[in-house]
Amino acid sequence: MMRWIAVISAFLGLTSVVMGAAGDHLLDGKLTAETAKTFDIALHYHQLYAVLIFCMALCGTKEIPSKTYILACLLFLTGIAIFSGSLYASLWIDLGPLSLGTPVGGMMLMGGWVAAAISFLIRKQQRP
Repeated sequence: MMRWIAVISAFLGLTSVVMGAAGDHLLDGKLTAETAKTFDIALHYHQLYAVLIFCMALCGTKEIPSKTYILACLLFLTGIAIFSGSLYASLWIDLGPLSLGTPVGGMMLMGGWVAAAISFLIRKQQRP
């Protein structure tokens, strides 16, 4: 499972570079101050969580990860896809009720942090 999470997070990292380049080259001069801020927020979180999830996947390969640890990774993956994805989409199309994806994605990211904390609290200590 951690191998797939690492692969998906690497894809997230790749797409964050693509989106950054698109924003710099294709959207230059086409965004208002407000939409540029929205784009920057989406890209910032996209890049940050790609790195976080990749690091968690790497750490999860050192030992068998708990279900709570895997849950944290999955919440981060889906949360960032929904959070940044809905922000990116709002720049190109009027989402209407689908714009609720941003807070839903944010809640999933918060849930990922809670699950990550719990996974470390319940983790059995290993002796060196």
